[in-house]
Amino acid sequence: MKADTRTKHARRLLLWLHVLTSVAWCTMQLAQLALLLRGWASDGPTRLATFELAEFLENTVLDPAAVLSAYTGMMLSALTSWGFFKHRWVMVKFVLTVTLLVIASTVVSRLLPSVIEALRAGAEEPRIPILAGTCGMACATAFMLWVSVAKPWGKTARHAAELKTKKARGRKDPEPSLLVYSAVLLIPAVEFGFALDYPILTFGTVIGYSIFKSVSRRSNKAEPAAIP
Repeated sequence: MKADTRTKHARRLLLWLHVLTSVAWCTMQLAQLALLLRGWASDGPTRLATFELAEFLENTVLDPAAVLSAYTGMMLSALTSWGFFKHRWVMVKFVLTVTLLVIASTVVSRLLPSVIEALRAGAEEPRIPILAGTCGMACATAFMLWVSVAKPWGKTARHAAELKTKKARGRKDPEPSLLVYSAVLLIPAVEFGFALDYPILTFGTVIGYSIFKSVSRRSNKAEPAAIP
């Protein structure tokens, strides 16, 4: 099998992982919302057990799916010609993803433990904040899935001008090697396998590679165009 064919397969594997984790992220948001509603419709030990199950699913499935979905999506943007700010639909997804991760890690993920603590203490648990947060997160992730499929907006004006210049000069962004794609696919396995504090390694890779690509692009721009 040729190297370019293996690279193409690796890129498709990264795309498949992004689709899989994105669907899992949205599905688990809906499952968590269903568990919250079921919990408040129950009484006594059943209510507490339902919320504990919701917390278990959040820690073991929902949070890793969210991190993997964001990581694979960002790396696809960084590795391919899609970029982060070349297409409006990609830019919207990027901004939404970062916003959701920040809100989830700083606000929503802290609400469920507070509800469980209140139930164990026999106090009145807060309902509106966690319901609103979970419902909002589910709607936002579903919207991002629609954006990924529909791709409703075109290129930004700046990217359209850059693309026109590249075509005129006969330049094309180089394809990352199979080794790069393999490392990108291996990094989440290392992070989760060794129980590292995520998303330090995954998002550190996104930032590091984006900086590297930006520096390389500026170096290429500084080189004189090839004479046909």
